[in-house]
Amino acid sequence: MDALAIVLEKPRHLSLQRLALADVPDGDLAVDIEWSAISTGTERLLFEGRMPAFPGVGYPLVPGYEAVGRVRSCDANSGFRKGERVFVPGAAGCFGEVRSLFGAAASHL
Repeated sequence: MDALAIVLEKPRHLSLQRLALADVPDGDLAVDIEWSAISTGTERLLFEGRMPAFPGVGYPLVPGYEAVGRVRSCDANSGFRKGERVFVPGAAGCFGEVRSLFGAAASHL
């Protein structure tokens, strides 16, 4: 599966890309994103190229701090069910070479 995602390639350079999603690890959810928040602090610093060094943050990066979406798939023992609306607090980690410390600015996580 892939996702349509906003990618911050370098300061002041955004693009819309199709990114392959990693396989969903046991215990994780696949979520179809409905809404995503934008940070006017950290993400603005990243966009402007003024973000201080921070582990896991760099370019290219899928931004998007927090999201709301619907569960696409989950383990039977996860406590979630397909179609349930969930809050995703960030840290997607599913876009391979493209960093996704935040990652919510995508169609799927």
